[in-house]
Amino acid sequence: MIGDGIRIHGFLAGLLAMISTLGAGTLAGADSAADSWRPLFNGKDLSGWDTYLGAPERGKPPRGLNDDPDWVFSVAEVDGAPAIRISGQTIGGLLTREEFEGFHLRLEFKWGKLTWPPRKDLPRDSGILYYSIGPPGAGSGGWMKSVESNVMEDDYGSFWSVAGTIVDIEVGEEKSAYREDPKTPFPVYRRGGRLKTAGPDGGDGVRPSPIPEKPLGEWNTAEVIAVGGDSIHLFNNQVTMVLRNARHRVGEELVALTRGRIQLQSEWAEVYYRKIEVRPLREFPPDLREWVAVGPAGEAGFIPLLDEAHLRDWVQCGPGSFRMKDGVATGIGGMGLWYYRGRQFGDFVLRGEYLKEPGADSGVFVRFPDPGADPWVAVKQGHEMEIGEDKPDKGSTASIYPFQGPTHLPLKPAGEWNAYEIRCAGRTYEVCLNGRLVNRFTDATGRPLRGYIGLQNYPYEKPVHHRNVRIRSLGE
Repeated sequence: MIGDGIRIHGFLAGLLAMISTLGAGTLAGADSAADSWRPLFNGKDLSGWDTYLGAPERGKPPRGLNDDPDWVFSVAEVDGAPAIRISGQTIGGLLTREEFEGFHLRLEFKWGKLTWPPRKDLPRDSGILYYSIGPPGAGSGGWMKSVESNVMEDDYGSFWSVAGTIVDIEVGEEKSAYREDPKTPFPVYRRGGRLKTAGPDGGDGVRPSPIPEKPLGEWNTAEVIAVGGDSIHLFNNQVTMVLRNARHRVGEELVALTRGRIQLQSEWAEVYYRKIEVRPLREFPPDLREWVAVGPAGEAGFIPLLDEAHLRDWVQCGPGSFRMKDGVATGIGGMGLWYYRGRQFGDFVLRGEYLKEPGADSGVFVRFPDPGADPWVAVKQGHEMEIGEDKPDKGSTASIYPFQGPTHLPLKPAGEWNAYEIRCAGRTYEVCLNGRLVNRFTDATGRPLRGYIGLQNYPYEKPVHHRNVRIRSLGE
């Protein structure tokens, strides 16, 4: 059944779609400029796409790849222009044959009139799935493992974990339920909120805010911008959600998810997609960078603290010591504190690198008062970014010890240096590890908002090495 004013292109278009060859190389390897858009839909057929359909009825086997006798996926003429029609009558997806890494995807969509059981007369539902890997059908019998930007009435741009993907999302205290399930509220994205892990162990969905929905029958614009495992969802030119640190579990290991195919969902609702285009990106566009940024870009304004000019202002407090050699500070004995007494800092970004062996322990202290001869002043009155255990908890590396652990630990292999960034702004403390935001802590203890910074030496046989410590004040 096809809505008024819509004409399906003939059998030849569908046949061409099923036998079309693989697209040219991946977007990540493209030589085109960052603002070079190219279409993923040629306006004639489904060249460059595969179809996958799950079971057409309960108890039936899945249709599988490129077996679509009911024309769930087709090309139609809508409002005088070509579009991809997804009837929605069978769960499944339209899959790009090409994989994408850093990219900006944008398209237009419009709802049709049809809905199908089990979502008959419920809000219309589809989705843009990206970083798609593995076999089709792994997710709910219809989709590849992927990260989803939902396309659904009342819910544009929300996150759903498909077949076990995991992300970190900023959420507020409020919760919101779907219209068809008012008894099951979900967390809601809020910029600057608590960093929450969403995925198999932390709930499968996070709802968007705001929801810039147009009236039924009008075309909406949807965009996904994804770089290095972070992504931004936009609908009708508004940011609805920011996702960080896409990953999935392979055996006992968490593996970053930064590359994959793109899928358009068939999920029991008729929908049309058009003007589907993509461009390669190596970083987020300047006008959107602030949505994913923590500290300032680049090194401008940072002052090195372990150079010759500043070393004379470092003081040891408590037992043990630090040894400087070739720009590397190594803690010996302890438990003690080596701190920079040159000045106190209020709001700032602190960057550095550390190298440790398993079982070693150290920490970076911020905003503590003059400790005198007592290193515990930094522990009890400042805040510590722990350098210790490599399993995320309240006492692990990248925790704000002992209050809040990181969402995960994107560590370098043993023997390599790890880079950290600590941003202190008001009562908010953010920790990045190797370029990934892994902790956002809001202090409710009333500890000082200004003070010294220091490094901890701990009495273990295996020392921790520090280098390239530098700081930039904010708003001073």
